[in-house]
Amino acid sequence: MNLGIDARPLAYGITGNSRYLAEVLRIIVKRNSKVHFYLFSNKPVHPVFNDILNFPNVKTIYESKSYPGPIYLNFILPKRIKEHNMDRFWGTLQMLPIRKLPIPGFVNYHDLNFISAPETMAKWNFWQHKLLSKYTLKNADKIFCLSKNTKNEISSYMPEAANKCLVVYPGVSKRNFKTKKGLLPKSFFLTVGTLEPRKNIKRLIDAFLKFKETNPKDKHSLLILGRKGWGEEGDKLFQTLTDGSLEKYQIQFMENPSDDVLGQAINECKAFFFPSHHEGFGLPLLEAMIEDKRCVASDIPVFREILSDSSDLYVPSSSPEGWTNAFQLFSNLKMGSRSPKFSKTKWSWDHTAKLLEEVLLK
Repeated sequence: MNLGIDARPLAYGITGNSRYLAEVLRIIVKRNSKVHFYLFSNKPVHPVFNDILNFPNVKTIYESKSYPGPIYLNFILPKRIKEHNMDRFWGTLQMLPIRKLPIPGFVNYHDLNFISAPETMAKWNFWQHKLLSKYTLKNADKIFCLSKNTKNEISSYMPEAANKCLVVYPGVSKRNFKTKKGLLPKSFFLTVGTLEPRKNIKRLIDAFLKFKETNPKDKHSLLILGRKGWGEEGDKLFQTLTDGSLEKYQIQFMENPSDDVLGQAINECKAFFFPSHHEGFGLPLLEAMIEDKRCVASDIPVFREILSDSSDLYVPSSSPEGWTNAFQLFSNLKMGSRSPKFSKTKWSWDHTAKLLEEVLLK
């Protein structure tokens, strides 16, 4: 069998999309040696994922020219799929070509932001999804939803697609990382994410500044790990975080952290904050929970699928007072172990890969 895969998430380094795809590929490719996996992309795979390319049953199909995403997806990719005799195709970026492929097509679906949170999207991305999503949902033979919330949103938007939806949660595994002494603050709260409106990091920073204003003797820092995005957060906030002006308030920013830095930060933080207005899932929460960290997260439906009411705190995403109070509460709280214990079996990449295999390779 030849399985074609939209490998464009792997071209941009470590993101939620690329981690999901990479982790399941490492499992599926290894235990299905007779299946040929073709990674199609308009850009080369990032070096951080080179280990996947070393499998003998993996082949990459790149373009000599970097076509815009919609052009590549709808005009170039179908030709490549036909040229290389694919038997099945897996779309990993929430999109399939407008014209239905002559082979079974499957798609990962993270969210319906263009309906539920359009204000958090760049305009070009909003219009792309608003205009094209209906074709993807119609053309897909199976839709892999990253959460029950996503499945419910799809079912409301296009009821006829509901029976094609399968919830396939992401997994998580304990990181193996090298620590570097003196790299991180002594006692800190952690958040991770791209600097863009949906991630709501600016509001979290404002809340931390307010907390510091009323608690000038507090010794906690706020550590932000992420990368430049778009909008005001991608421009003005990025500039503020990188010019060092917030360091006197014990706010530190590390751009494009390595896996080692990310692993050490999650392992050493006092608590993990995730203030997103909207998420398809929220993989960083799992990465914090497996390290026995308590979390403070936005009060949105998908996070209530993940977190524990007894260990974690929900805050309305747009409430400055709520986030400020959360810093106050967790600065004084003695951090014990999570209760109940985090289920490593339920949230495993092996379980995720198995569910995908049963459809993709059937």
